[in-house]
Amino acid sequence: MKRILSLFLALCAVPLLCAGVRTSRASAPMASSGKPYYIMVNRAQSTVTVYELDGEGYYTVPVKAMVCSTGREGYATPTGTFTIGGRWTWVHMFDDSYGQYCTQIKGNILFHSVCYTEKDPSTLMTEEYNGLGAPASLGCVRLQTADAKWIYDNCARGTKVTIYDGGDPGPLGKPDKLVPHISEEQANGWDPTDPREENPWHALLSGRGEGEGEPPPEPLPPAQSVSYALMAQALYTLSGEGGPVGGAQAVDWATGHRLLDGVAGQDFDPAAPITRQELVSMLYRYETEYLGRHVQPSGSLSRFSDGAGVHTAARDAMRWAVGAGLIQGASENALLPAHYVSRTQMDIILQRYRRL
Repeated sequence: MKRILSLFLALCAVPLLCAGVRTSRASAPMASSGKPYYIMVNRAQSTVTVYELDGEGYYTVPVKAMVCSTGREGYATPTGTFTIGGRWTWVHMFDDSYGQYCTQIKGNILFHSVCYTEKDPSTLMTEEYNGLGAPASLGCVRLQTADAKWIYDNCARGTKVTIYDGGDPGPLGKPDKLVPHISEEQANGWDPTDPREENPWHALLSGRGEGEGEPPPEPLPPAQSVSYALMAQALYTLSGEGGPVGGAQAVDWATGHRLLDGVAGQDFDPAAPITRQELVSMLYRYETEYLGRHVQPSGSLSRFSDGAGVHTAARDAMRWAVGAGLIQGASENALLPAHYVSRTQMDIILQRYRRL
């Protein structure tokens, strides 16, 4: 797809979800507006995709996707093309809650974080965070705090925003939340993605030990982590050689095709949870060793705060995955290479891989 113009015009033909919204075509994100980014909000898929300019001056290069919530029934987020205006660190909302990192789309319609009960980042409304990814707001576009801050920091006044309804979430898919669901036991009043140093989630999700050389703590939720065997089974099925259930046969197949090089040593436990960098490494070896394809690891790890923490043996694989759009920052600008992978995250990565 050289231009997203044709895709967008096709999406405009989809019936709108709310009454009273004009059905005329909005301006397509095509030629440069003089700003580095163009934002597309897909109401039907609860997804925000940010595009940057290609070499010819068109917004065709997807750089970031965000899960969002738009207006619930009776409070539909307007469709059309708008221009970013003001921005505020905190805004007092109509329902007496507070939104953080607020960027104006149109009038009272804003990008902002999930709501808080007070003007305080430790008063997150946890149930609203858990509802992120489906219609839930009074018309604004709600985001994880780190995503709201990214727009607040990077999308200047004059940046174009198109809001539409479409059947495809976009070229980068619909991302999962950093923590899929915050239980009552886990609730601490903070958004897991909030970049402030005092956020207690950082200690839980950082993947770092207390001292040098210590293994990373288990990220939450450990019960949903993907094992090496499950990833091997997914690739065994993808290859067409194995059925939906392979067990030890899938691990033997993966080992024989060098997908587990550097992992399957003497103490290897196929049932152990796999990290993000290990999962990507298996997929990279499937692409290069099993399929025999030549790929160019073109993605940059330096733009992530923890890019230097990627293991040397996994750097090419992670650069390939970043460049191909298979993985994105798990928080504001972090890859979390040593973080364990949930089943949802594995499925998203494999869905993106199948579209390459």
